[in-house]
Formats: sequence, structure tokens, C-alpha cells
Amino acid sequence: MEPSINTMVFDALSFMRANAKVFRKYLFLPIVFSVASLFLIKVPVAGLSLAAVSNSIAMALIGVSATRFYLLGKSEKVADGANRPFARFFFLTFVMTFMGHMSEVFMLLPDSIKGMAVVWMLFGLWLNLKICLAFPALAMDHPGTVMDNVKSSFDWTRGRAMIIIFAFLICYGPVIFFTFMLMQVPDLAPAEGDFWGGLPQLVFSNLLTIFSMLWSSLVMARLYKEVQTSTS
Repeated sequence: MEPSINTMVFDALSFMRANAKVFRKYLFLPIVFSVASLFLIKVPVAGLSLAAVSNSIAMALIGVSATRFYLLGKSEKVADGANRPFARFFFLTFVMTFMGHMSEVFMLLPDSIKGMAVVWMLFGLWLNLKICLAFPALAMDHPGTVMDNVKSSFDWTRGRAMIIIFAFLICYGPVIFFTFMLMQVPDLAPAEGDFWGGLPQLVFSNLLTIFSMLWSSLVMARLYKEVQTSTS
């Protein structure tokens, strides 16, 4: 029997608190790359790609480190043979991050077809839901190619949609709450085009996202472990 949503998300949070010193080491570089993406996206022509690469490195560093630490149980083993898992995790993360950034491209289209951005966003949410267990699989160097693991994730997530959705809602609750609060206080929003005025909010939002990514990585690692146990 698989654990409840509360068990998974709050056990993961307890694990983070109990190993705070270890996770502080894992967070430094991801934060640097995540904040760097805010500036890289302003680079003419190549900004979108550079930001996607920087964000993907940040997410891959967190995802691989957190997953391997949680499932291997010892921080000194996290880096053992992790080059291939990191490269494959990064590749899939980059693809998904770039797809996410593509929603910004839709905003440049004529008003009559800007609604496609909503369709694209919903497709991205569905795809993230279906392939979420491919990430811990790649972090643990699960057999098969990246695409094999993605296909397997479609099977692993079947019948588990609600538990995954609620888990993500809880883990990304801080980001959702922060965004919602900003929407309720328009005066806090900087003038359009004021990059430096909006930078503090962007940085804080990125820090929350890093925390939520760490939390959700641990939860997905737990669920991946339960799935592997139940299918073995």
C-alpha cells in the first residue's frame, strides 16, 4: 500500500529539516544559476536559450542531488557515478524548461491567437504530470534511454494522478501563495519594462521555486521508490 499524500510531503519536509546542513551545500550553485537566468534572458536573440540552460542546470543540480541523497541514504555517495544521471536529467529538464519558456513567445503573437498560450500551458502541465517519475529514475540511472524512462513514467503515473497533483500543489504552495499575493496588491508590481524595479520580486520568487523544486524532488523520489517496490 502506497503512503498517503500527507505522509510523503511532510516526511520529505522532515527529511530536509533533519539534513539542513547537507542541503545547504546542494542549494548554493542552483541558486546562482537560477538568479543568473534572470539576467541571461535579457541577452538579445539568444536570451531565451541561455536562460533555459541556466535554469535547467539549477534544476538538475537540485533534482539529482536531492534524489540520490534521499534514496542512497548517504551524502558521500551522491556524486558516485552521477555524471551520466546528471547529463540525462539535465537533458530532460532543459527540454521541459525550454517548452515552458516558449509560452513567452506566444505573447508576441497577434491578439487573435494569443489564447494558444493557455493551450500550451495546459499541455505542459499535463506532460509534466505524466513524466514526473522519469526524473528520479534518471537521477538513479534507471536502465534504458531517456525516452524509455519517459515512456515508463507514463505507466508509473497511471492511476496516481491525484496523489501527484496534490503533492505538487502542496510543494509549490509557497510559490503559488506568493504569486497570488502579488496579484492582490497591484501597487507592488513595478512598471512594465522596469527590470531593476522588479528584480527583488523575481529573485525571491526564484528562491521559493528552488525550495519547492527540492521539496518536490524528495516527494517524487519517495513515490518512485514505492512504485519500483510494488512492481518488483
